[in-house]
Amino acid sequence: MRRPALSLSVLRSRPTRAALVISVAVFVMLAAQNDGPPPRPTPTPLPTLTPGDNPVRVTSIPALLKALADNTVDEIVVANGTYHVSPSGQQRADSLWIGGDRFANRTRPITVRAETVGGVTFDGGGGSAFGALSFEDGAHDQTWDGFRFANMTAEYTGIIEVGGYTPRRTPYNIRLRNMTVLASCTGRATTASGSTWDHALYLAHAVGTGPHDILIENLSVDGSGNLASAIHLYHGDATNPGSSNVTVRGLHVFGTQSAIIAAVDGLHHVTVDGADIGGAKAYAVLFESTNASDIVFRNITSVRSGRGGFFSSLGSSPPGVTLTNNSFN
Repeated sequence: MRRPALSLSVLRSRPTRAALVISVAVFVMLAAQNDGPPPRPTPTPLPTLTPGDNPVRVTSIPALLKALADNTVDEIVVANGTYHVSPSGQQRADSLWIGGDRFANRTRPITVRAETVGGVTFDGGGGSAFGALSFEDGAHDQTWDGFRFANMTAEYTGIIEVGGYTPRRTPYNIRLRNMTVLASCTGRATTASGSTWDHALYLAHAVGTGPHDILIENLSVDGSGNLASAIHLYHGDATNPGSSNVTVRGLHVFGTQSAIIAAVDGLHHVTVDGADIGGAKAYAVLFESTNASDIVFRNITSVRSGRGGFFSSLGSSPPGVTLTNNSFN
């Protein structure tokens, strides 16, 4: 699961439209008060999805994984509580490594949700080398809704990961809703420069088409534990492409080094629509993807970024990127 360090010369994580406008307005108003750090966003949870036809309630990680491998199950409800998880790459009985034949061979879409939004915490017990939740090796058509992540250290990866450092079969049709990465999820980006290794959500690469059709709604990241980013798009080549057809709606970020980092050649079809970002050590958005196409950043508000709201060595309006209705500070 380890990744080489990302070296960037410039470095010396669905609400309704009305709710989003109100949230951003309040965020900007509070940020205008210069007597203290930027406020941590408090997003409104998205409503619970419609129940499935064959739901299963579980009270342990092994039971969750067993139900997830059962193709007759279309909904898993995880009882409220705190659950210890081991790093996903270790593939232990309590590791949320969602990949391999037992999940890739499913033919039914499935929803895995907390009993109530925010009522379930996946806790790393202070361990390192996380990924906590990884979608790899053919995982597909899954929705995960309402989970929090705590007490773990990311190392060359993301607390949540789609695709992997070792390219395997493509994960696709992955939907993440109402996810919260707490400040106790830590990394090594202690300054605005360098150490761009450890992230909240890492969108990586895979064999063939690369990870695709990924929807992220209402992701909240407190990066004050020195995570490098809330959302990191990196890794990819002609044989093992990076992630594409990615949509992010309602992103809420505080205190990361940069909230969004895109640094893979040929990045395409990525939309971030609606974000409030506060207190980034470096940039709200750092864009270093050459040969990009169909990239959209819109309705993003950032305040008190250490070096600037948006930066790219490719220019203020990089090729392939559309910037609409943003306020970058």
